[in-house]
Amino acid sequence: MYFCHEKLLIPLKPVRFILILSLLMTGFIARSQGSDSLFISQVKDFVFKEMGVRLEGEFYTHRDTSDQPLYYIYVSLKDKVEKPFGMQEDYITFHSKWDANVRAAYYHNMGYEPFIYLAYCYSDTPLNKRLLSYRKESVSMIAFHELMHNYIMQFKLDIPYDFNESTCDVIGNYGALKYAKDANKIKLKTARKQLKLNEEIYACMNDFIAKINANPAQCQQLLSKCQIKIRKLLKNGDSFQKDRFSYDVNTGYLLKNQYYCMNYFLLKKVFLKQKSMKDFLEIIKHLPANEADCQTYLAKYL
Repeated sequence: MYFCHEKLLIPLKPVRFILILSLLMTGFIARSQGSDSLFISQVKDFVFKEMGVRLEGEFYTHRDTSDQPLYYIYVSLKDKVEKPFGMQEDYITFHSKWDANVRAAYYHNMGYEPFIYLAYCYSDTPLNKRLLSYRKESVSMIAFHELMHNYIMQFKLDIPYDFNESTCDVIGNYGALKYAKDANKIKLKTARKQLKLNEEIYACMNDFIAKINANPAQCQQLLSKCQIKIRKLLKNGDSFQKDRFSYDVNTGYLLKNQYYCMNYFLLKKVFLKQKSMKDFLEIIKHLPANEADCQTYLAKYL
């Protein structure tokens, strides 16, 4: 065994070789972590600049070495993309896979269609292995999205959940695109492709949700067609997009994603008509608490 340094070949004993290799790997990991922290810090600064406010909190500073997700359960009617009557929560969160599976089985036995989503990225902004494994364009999109959730919380905005998530995705997609254009820290071509694929998936879901709700008797056939189309689209996706969308498609899956995609294109139109993200956020600050009123309110800005 040899340790190669420039043009020198130095014979090493196995133990010494392992020690040197270990030290080199430790240094590489430390540099990598430092690079990740610097990048995320730069993205945060850009997000706050675009928002026009520096949010209070230690975002993306605490490391979660366990790399364990949160388990989100969404529950829909079996043959329609709709939350069961009387169910108050939009979703239920668990830290344990076992607990999530038990609760999902309970809803399934009641005749509903539960969906369990594994969330590695959420508004608590943990720095975990999964997040840091994604390409920088995805990390930028995630940071914009999750910091927008914190913006909504810190300003105590009473926004319907589906408008909340749709707003965060508009900010996530177009914030990452602007970061690519202005900061030159991520690839513009990749950010554009990322946004395009996200919107293609949203449009696909909106189409099938409308068809299923109009034809509940054809629900299972439509779910199969939807899954085929989403999987075809995801062939061009990155690891985050596959983590996010690559599940078996049932009505619970579509209900979960409906919160993100149903009002997305309306909000996108409003966003693109504004001169800046700050202008868009001023509009969002005054969104009504009632979903139907939100539609009417936003129409004024088209």
